Amino acid sequence: MTASANEFESLKFEEALSRLEELVTKMESGKLPLENLISDYETGSRLLAVCRARLATMERKIQILSHDDGKTGEWHDFTPDTPPRGAGGELPF
Repeated sequence: MTASANEFESLKFEEALSRLEELVTKMESGKLPLENLISDYETGSRLLAVCRARLATMERKIQILSHDDGKTGEWHDFTPDTPPRGAGGELPF
């Protein structure tokens, strides 16, 4: 199960998690040759990174949405690289 970096980047969280779970089940069976285990481990590492990145992005988005008091009257588009709210409570934009 090898895939290009572009294929991994285009996966939604649920898709990446499902593929990762399938891969782990296959690897835990103990019926794969060592070469396949190494290849699958690498693929699993990439899938795990995608899952973590998607979760981190959603966490930041939730932080921004849940800390907005709605009084500023100004909305900004969310970008995945928006840092969390600062220590002083100010919005990061």
